[in-house]
Amino acid sequence: MNRFPAAEDLELALGDPHRPTGPLTFGTAMAGDHAERWPHSSLDRLRTWGYPAHLVPASLGGRLTSLEELLALGRVVARRDPTAAVIANSPWASGTPVWLAGTPAQQRDYADAVLRGQWMSLALTEYDKGADLLSSDLTARRVSGGYVLDGAKWVINNIRLARFVCLLVREPSMTGLRSLTLLLVDMERLPAGSYELLPRIHTHGIRGADISGMRFLDAFVPSSAVLGRPGRGLDLTIRSLITIRTLVPGLSLGAFDTGLHCAFDALRDRRVRQGRAIDLPHVREELAAADLDLRVAETLATCCVRILQHLPALAPVASAVAKYLVPHLAEQRLRRLAGVLGARYLLRQDHWYGVYEKLVRDTRLFSLFDGSEPVVLSSLAAQVSCLTEPGADPRAADEVFRPDFTPQPYPSGFAALGTACDLDPVTAGLEDACAGLERGTGSARAAALLRQAGRDLLADARRDVDPRSEDGLRVGERYARTFAAVCLARSEPAPWLAAGVESLLRPGAPVRRETAESLFQDLAARHAGRPALSMSRPA
Repeated sequence: MNRFPAAEDLELALGDPHRPTGPLTFGTAMAGDHAERWPHSSLDRLRTWGYPAHLVPASLGGRLTSLEELLALGRVVARRDPTAAVIANSPWASGTPVWLAGTPAQQRDYADAVLRGQWMSLALTEYDKGADLLSSDLTARRVSGGYVLDGAKWVINNIRLARFVCLLVREPSMTGLRSLTLLLVDMERLPAGSYELLPRIHTHGIRGADISGMRFLDAFVPSSAVLGRPGRGLDLTIRSLITIRTLVPGLSLGAFDTGLHCAFDALRDRRVRQGRAIDLPHVREELAAADLDLRVAETLATCCVRILQHLPALAPVASAVAKYLVPHLAEQRLRRLAGVLGARYLLRQDHWYGVYEKLVRDTRLFSLFDGSEPVVLSSLAAQVSCLTEPGADPRAADEVFRPDFTPQPYPSGFAALGTACDLDPVTAGLEDACAGLERGTGSARAAALLRQAGRDLLADARRDVDPRSEDGLRVGERYARTFAAVCLARSEPAPWLAAGVESLLRPGAPVRRETAESLFQDLAARHAGRPALSMSRPA
């Protein structure tokens, strides 16, 4: 069961997603996906339950104190429809600059709007700039009492529906890293004719989301719209993205949950060779490997979101690790299971009306949200030198790995959240983690792999590597996998833990047969008693 009562309550309130009709059911999700329709009924159901209150810090009248709880809530919704989960959580994500640096008045106005169920947007990217934020063409000229905006933002979620937009702009009078400023723009106060909403953009995944753009035409906004300080927009944006990236894995976990359930269900009911597909050895091994990856991803996501609240100075590393590995594991494993399902994976009238195919498409977007794989791996490569710095105390991270972890209320302590990491107390505990593997699981093999990974990573940290090069990306991935393996090894002992460490450090290697069979039996036991859930074919 989920350790958070709110997530358990939401799970019960939403009920069985296989109901023929109703909000947040697979049928409704698929109908909306085919029509590329905004999920009105699902979002209304979440609003009725009180979901917006969980997006606002308790200090501002909401119910948000733990980001781990928010991760769990997002996972519950994403199990039913990743599109609805992305939209439902966007007011919190878009508001991270407000929670981190807004004035009391800005925070109050934004929080009240979220609690009323209004939508928000975080507008960073432009048509031909991609992730190159420093090249922003949307300018903000200083005038008496404020700024005049000219230019456009593109591929932005919710911007045509937003009450508030956190907008990254370039000040022409400033240069370099100090040329960017973040503004909190109240769309209801923009002068008529000073902006235009651009047409909706159609996407392969998350098809029901309203993704588009906006062009500003000599639009005046007051000086009170500045978030933080003028010229510090890049720093605030990076700190906000670090926070958001740590929560995106919850959506991947929800899609992964349902994808594994769907694949198990389809293979359990499929007859081959006068038997069931699920009784074939390679099918059992693939399902077991998927279940192992899900456990690894869940443990890593939990550790990293705890680090964000308990050790925010380490969050620049932990957020990149979680943002790379959890969506990557989910995406790669769902694609591999699609191969096991075979041609039937492509049929829209089976496997819950194509839910599995939708999940494959949607998880691909999670690896791109708020930083693609190359972006986050490059950021890790740029920080790997922190491993050579003395003074990292492994005991500083102990609290993160305790089952009864209780964080300070969000966003307390976030003043320590920077844009780069000086010390890494998690990886500093690698030797203790190896000893724990040997004691807790008797796995000398996993411990030896982790020790070697640590030596290789330290050698990388001592080299001068261009983070943007192919070599740099490989270093970033080694850091991510070693960091994640240490997190697993330092977590509460479990029978599968050593296998999880090995799977991280030897990606693609098969799970040992006895371990795979044990994992499969546990997966089958969790599905025992569940009826066949495949929807009947449409007339």
